Amino acid sequence: MPFHEYRSWFDALPEAFKAAVIEQWGEVDSAGIMADRGDLIIPALVLGNVVLLPEPARGWSDDPVKLYHDTRLYPHHQYIAAYLWLDRRFQADAMIHLGTHATYEWLPGKQAGLAPACAPEVMLTDIPNIYPYIVDDVGEGIQAKRRGRAVVIDHLTPALKEAGLYHEYLELREQISNYVKAASMDADTTRVHLKQIEELARNTGLLKDLGLTEVDRDAVERIDLYLHQLDTNPTPYGLHTFGQSPEAAALEDTCSCIVRANPSVSVAEVRGGLAASGREELEQLVKALNGRYVPPGEGNDPVRNPQALPTGRNFHGFSPAKIPSPAAWELGREAAREIIETKWAEQGHYPEKVAVVLWATETLRNEGVHESTILALMGLEPLWDAGGRVTGTRVIAGAELQRPRIDVLINPSGLYRDLFPEKLLFLDQAVRKAAAQTDIENLLRKHNRQVEERLRQAGHDAESAKALAAVRIFSEAPGSYGNGVSEMVAASGYWDSDQAVAEVFKNRSGFAFGEGGWGTPAKELLAAQLAQVDTAIHSISSNIYGTMDNDDMYSSLGGLALAVQKERGQAPEILITRQLSGNQLEVEQLSKTLGRELRSRYLNPRWITGMKQEQYAGAREMSKFVEYLWGWQVSAADAVATESWEQTYQVYVEDKYRLDLKEFFNQASPWAYQSLTARMLEAVRKGYWQADDAVRTRLAVEYAVNVAEKGVACCDHTCNNPLLNQMVVSIVSLPGVLAPELVERFQLAVEQATLQKLTDQASERVRLLRDLAGGLSRSAERSSEQPPPDAEERQAVAEPVSGNRPQLVEGFKMEEMQPRDQKTELSSSGVQWFASVFVLILIGLFITGTRIGAKR
Repeated sequence: MPFHEYRSWFDALPEAFKAAVIEQWGEVDSAGIMADRGDLIIPALVLGNVVLLPEPARGWSDDPVKLYHDTRLYPHHQYIAAYLWLDRRFQADAMIHLGTHATYEWLPGKQAGLAPACAPEVMLTDIPNIYPYIVDDVGEGIQAKRRGRAVVIDHLTPALKEAGLYHEYLELREQISNYVKAASMDADTTRVHLKQIEELARNTGLLKDLGLTEVDRDAVERIDLYLHQLDTNPTPYGLHTFGQSPEAAALEDTCSCIVRANPSVSVAEVRGGLAASGREELEQLVKALNGRYVPPGEGNDPVRNPQALPTGRNFHGFSPAKIPSPAAWELGREAAREIIETKWAEQGHYPEKVAVVLWATETLRNEGVHESTILALMGLEPLWDAGGRVTGTRVIAGAELQRPRIDVLINPSGLYRDLFPEKLLFLDQAVRKAAAQTDIENLLRKHNRQVEERLRQAGHDAESAKALAAVRIFSEAPGSYGNGVSEMVAASGYWDSDQAVAEVFKNRSGFAFGEGGWGTPAKELLAAQLAQVDTAIHSISSNIYGTMDNDDMYSSLGGLALAVQKERGQAPEILITRQLSGNQLEVEQLSKTLGRELRSRYLNPRWITGMKQEQYAGAREMSKFVEYLWGWQVSAADAVATESWEQTYQVYVEDKYRLDLKEFFNQASPWAYQSLTARMLEAVRKGYWQADDAVRTRLAVEYAVNVAEKGVACCDHTCNNPLLNQMVVSIVSLPGVLAPELVERFQLAVEQATLQKLTDQASERVRLLRDLAGGLSRSAERSSEQPPPDAEERQAVAEPVSGNRPQLVEGFKMEEMQPRDQKTELSSSGVQWFASVFVLILIGLFITGTRIGAKR
């Protein structure tokens, strides 16, 4: 699309929106993302009256200054052009955002009741928006409705199977059985079996999962129980295809998982609901395209809520006034008890301050378990009226409580902030009520006094220091979503120290919420509160979503824990509340959650076999889990065992289970394998994984040959990571490692993708890292010296970005680089776009075959 054509469209957009875009991305003629010699590139596959487009890149990694400093990011020009093209040139009658989830509904703007100048409204124009969405993500689906004008067609989760034990875990179970028999007879072989159990448990990482340092009789019992959990753990098998019900065997396995968790439900009804889901999904999509009514229905994980079947409905949430429910209170109170008793038993003291992550998706799944945990920690309980609506809280007397009132820090997501603002006010009031109690040791009062003193020393007057010290709720600024940790972690070539990741968390999450202000800038107040935290906790209430199938988990919990570590000087204890069905709840160490998921899914031949059937999409899932393992490694390093990297290498690079993975990746997606090996190399380069020389060399060879033969994948850590590529060259150039011509082809492929010599890229990146680090230090110094915001500054947070707001760019000069080859000037984001088009061809064949939504 020529600049002049896009400019005529852009000029007609609302003034406030244009000003914000220009401030962050410049005028139209300076557009640099997906731009080539006066044209904006919009990848599209046109099939008559149907067009397929990959989702535009958001652009965070295209500008390190925005990544480090900006709290919200408006869409860049090519992003805007893609949506306007659908309306102005293609003249679409309807659009389908296929899959959970897009990015447009998370763009800056009001939280609900969007104005014409809000970014999501600008993107959608007046085109009806139909949105197939996974049934187990009601929270984010509501965001698509409120901010994206979506008509949701919910779809099934992947089929479920019991994970089962395999290879070394079967051997370990056999050794435990041998040990039990020998011990019962007091046989001489008892000690031999015990030693073999310890060796296997250590080599597989199970000791790390369970927090064990040695193996005795009690440890064997814990290992045996853990193996049983691994064996019976429901795990996704493959992916769901929209419009298709599970095949017979997968349907029966899924039905069994649902019925086992819900003994009172009818097997026939569950089986029928699963069988009908594929047909319903497709039929309701056609109805929506024809402008007909799509019936509503309940959502949630079908294992937790069988009433979500059949899918194909426009799901809805439930009344926030009933959060937490009485059932959630019982579970939340139990979780608080486990947190407190475990800390006392293991460390001999109570937790001082527990940082709790709140997600809207989790609250809609579990009806407020974590909100209940917060109340119980502080020694409060909710009150309900006859209709089940929460009316307030009751103080649990100290004589009844029999332990201190535990302090809390509450970190809701931007989505939670928007969907449940009244819950944040409710929790703020509860914090203040708990802090006022004097009948027993009160850690909230204790910490309030400490923060008051810190604020007074920083220049606050006594009154403002006291008011600020009472705040416990921190989130992203109104109109902003995400704490920036996942983007920063992924762009690992842009930072040398994890301090930079922690600073991004504080920059993006340093806004206070409560009765005293809504979205008040409070980065230094957040830092003071983080310094008191000794425990951080998140929840999992889904049998589908875990810790390593998305970047949100490590971004939220890991980012919080890393920020605590930097402020406190010591990592907090990191916990997960697991409530996967009914009234069963368990609080466990993050390391155990990660280990269970890694072994039951990603290292499991059964999971891998299921993903291989999904071809390119399965290869992508394999690559993504390594990316999310990296996210945990950076943000919660103590929870990730060295064995996790070693076993991932053994399974996916050495193919230890003989699953023909090399052939699979070459056929399905060689770039997924390239991304996977590059991320392992990055873990080595940054010192997180102390791999031996043989492993480093094998990884470097695998990566270099893949790039030479297939081209660069151009994810954040490949062509945007010159220091990694330089390290690879230094390894594969050693005599006898790789043929010189292959080394040259590797280097040439990288340079052609980046339009610059690798040595020049590396030199510039070193300078950039130095300047970014310097700017980060100066920013932190200035932040600590800033006075408390006044009312005018607080009001400005909730208003659209002004075109006159000063840039936060400092520390280095951005210069235009002159490419050696003018054939293309696409950014790394652009390369991903073109790759995505090939992915979407399969969808195109599906749509062409069914003739859905063809323009008449």
